[in-house]
Amino acid sequence: MKGKRVSIGDAGSGVEFNAKQILEGYGLTFDDIQKNNLSFKESAEGIQNGTLDACFVTAGVPNAALQELAFTKGLILIPVDGAEADAICATHSFYTKTVIPAGTYNGTDTDTPAMAIKATLAVNSKLDEDTVYEMTKTLFSNLDKLGAAHAKGKEVSAESAVTGVSVPFHPGAAKYFEEIGLSVK
Repeated sequence: MKGKRVSIGDAGSGVEFNAKQILEGYGLTFDDIQKNNLSFKESAEGIQNGTLDACFVTAGVPNAALQELAFTKGLILIPVDGAEADAICATHSFYTKTVIPAGTYNGTDTDTPAMAIKATLAVNSKLDEDTVYEMTKTLFSNLDKLGAAHAKGKEVSAESAVTGVSVPFHPGAAKYFEEIGLSVK
């Protein structure tokens, strides 16, 4: 990436913060790249028309802008793995390692190691314990419906929900997870 024209997402976006953290995991800073603050669509267009060399995308897989890019220009996914991925996860506990499966995008024939950020259902800390317990129980008791509604829903599990979380669990959520044998400490 050093010296390359790279979109790091919209200014102030989560993508920009993720790009900064991932670059740092590889010993780079924004000063090492030709930084561009562009949306996913603008980033894909930049790669298509040759004004960008690369872009960061923090989004569910598959991403529509990358799907279009894969069909029109071609797409190369850069793996984030090894010691660098381990260090990023150790420094920023909200990251987890994942894999973008082969075939997710046109022309991608191999699995690609990547970083993921957990989606979090946040509630007001003043919400009563019983309500949050019931919300949590309802969500995790209906994962089949969630998976049928969206492909990413198939990846949700109670076991994975208690890892990579960098904020305290609401007592109602903690009660549910502990009830099913999962530690949230």
